[in-house]
Amino acid sequence: MQHIDKMNRSAGMRLPYRHLLVAGAVAISLSAGGPALAQDGGLRARFGQLFTFGSGCGPQVLFCLRSGSGTPDFAQEAFSTNANAVARELTLYLQGAIAQGIGTVPAPSAGSGETFRLSALGVPVRNEETSLGPILAERAFTLGRGKVLLGANVTVLRFEQLRGVSLGDLRFNVVQRDLPPAGPPLGDPVIERTYLAVTTHMAFDARVANLFLTAGITDRLDLSVLVPVVEATLSGFSDAVIVIGAGDDPAAGFSFGGPAEDPRLRERSVLDVQRAWGLGAIALRAKYQLTALERRLGMAVLADLRLPTGREEDFLGPGGAWAGATAVASLDAGAGISTHGNLGAVVRGGEGQRDAVVAAVGLDHRTSSRLTLAAEALAQLPFGSDPLARREVTIRDAQGSDTVVPTSNLPAINDYQLDGTLGFKFRLGQMALVGSALIPLNQGGLRSELLWTFGLQAGF
Repeated sequence: MQHIDKMNRSAGMRLPYRHLLVAGAVAISLSAGGPALAQDGGLRARFGQLFTFGSGCGPQVLFCLRSGSGTPDFAQEAFSTNANAVARELTLYLQGAIAQGIGTVPAPSAGSGETFRLSALGVPVRNEETSLGPILAERAFTLGRGKVLLGANVTVLRFEQLRGVSLGDLRFNVVQRDLPPAGPPLGDPVIERTYLAVTTHMAFDARVANLFLTAGITDRLDLSVLVPVVEATLSGFSDAVIVIGAGDDPAAGFSFGGPAEDPRLRERSVLDVQRAWGLGAIALRAKYQLTALERRLGMAVLADLRLPTGREEDFLGPGGAWAGATAVASLDAGAGISTHGNLGAVVRGGEGQRDAVVAAVGLDHRTSSRLTLAAEALAQLPFGSDPLARREVTIRDAQGSDTVVPTSNLPAINDYQLDGTLGFKFRLGQMALVGSALIPLNQGGLRSELLWTFGLQAGF
């Protein structure tokens, strides 16, 4: 039997427009609910409050330090300058990781659903042996001329770990610059034995509602548009402690204020719950099938452009355009089993973003006439060097003993990410219910322990 238009000629799924509009409205309401928007510069500006300590130094100074009696001004300036530079590097990295985490929330497959065959009378009928298609990966087969796929889904995630370290226990140490007489280790003059220890407890949640439309322009070419609506929630607090060297006089060093005889060596910065929602980065896609439509083995190319439509100041978008290209291979193995492989690259604009190689492999099985089960593995490997490299600095005390101070408790690993996905598609009359759970398989980058998605889709 000859296969035709190897994808999504969705017989029995002629869903009225009003039903899809209702599904989209539900998705948006789930995403947009909650208190008022963040103000005063947005969530990114509020995020900086987690690393702002002391007062009286101006809005651009994150660590406002005071020097004790007898401390040279140049030493205070050197420490403050170094501390603020490290804090800005940290906040830039975390801000970029948050924006990327939301921007890379897996989008639904641009086309999936029923495949068809020709009956003995030459009439297209639903192929009961093929699956309803992948969840997040792409397969090569296109919808076919004049066919349309509409859908809406909601993804819920809570960022819980950064390189395997809980966001409730991020630790950073800021050492001083080496003052004259220069030369490692730190400790001469005495003021160099003081360093800053910062512990951050942060919570960041997001919900993303995707509304998407794919249209078959020709039998080989599909065009898609995906419109995300994002809600982001941020809160937390940080504690900063000025750690002095053993045997040193606290009154002669740095503080966050207070009298010279009782300097304040500890400061807490609190960020109450902040929320923002709005339009995310709109995605435009084009998929072209390279192989003959009736072949079980299909090859295609997919181009993806993400527009900078989301507000960068609220983490709703990365602040720049993303462009990607992916090669897609699919195999209809028969007996309801299909496999897929994707390999491509993405160029990411926006502050703190890194270009990356992206890949996916998947297998789905038509368990029954209504149910398809799918399993997929998704990977991305960023280019360039580690933007937040961990270092260890040695400080020598008055007795000649060395203390090794790590710059953070983050492991020195690349932000390579590997995720596994389990999902299903269940046909409900004229509609299809789609659900999936994504679980990290390694520790790179900013991650959620579980990312789940539910949605509706229909083709006609």
